[in-house]
Amino acid sequence: MSEALLPGDLAPGLLVGDGVRIGAGASLGGHVVLHAGVEIGEGARIGDHAQIRERARIGAGVTIGSFVCVDPGVEVGRGASVQTGCYLATGSTIEDDAFLGPGVTLANDNTMGRHAAGETLQGATLRRACRVGAAATICPAIEIGEEAFVAAGAVVVADVPARAVVMGVPARVVREVPDGDLLERRR
Repeated sequence: MSEALLPGDLAPGLLVGDGVRIGAGASLGGHVVLHAGVEIGEGARIGDHAQIRERARIGAGVTIGSFVCVDPGVEVGRGASVQTGCYLATGSTIEDDAFLGPGVTLANDNTMGRHAAGETLQGATLRRACRVGAAATICPAIEIGEEAFVAAGAVVVADVPARAVVMGVPARVVREVPDGDLLERRR
């Protein structure tokens, strides 16, 4: 997109060129790149130098940190927080209230580019209110369960059950998230 947007320009239901929609009260940092068909919900905050690719949908109240890359078609649910330097691969879904620490990578291609032509790439699915620590890597087609906790630096190669705490390389279940740490208990 070639035109510059200033915070004062973000009116309710703003439709910018190429079908980009920006909700009321959303804020965009400097040098943000929005590709065609992007939707950004009300009150979302997009950090400096973030890139939101074609048809990505960012929910209301979401935080996308600086230097984050959101690939085409990725969906980020309401109230989610994606910290600085994360990579969200095509085919990934991040549900409401999920938290991704700095430098989290969601992958979508186990063959590293040697898949059959036309093969659909499968990103990760991060369920409601899960938390993923800094620099964790989530391999393709992995599901992180609701309210699960992935420790910093973990490499997740298998699905993580709801409320499980995983850590290590490869990540292994070490315990369950206690009741007092559940999002519902904290509201």
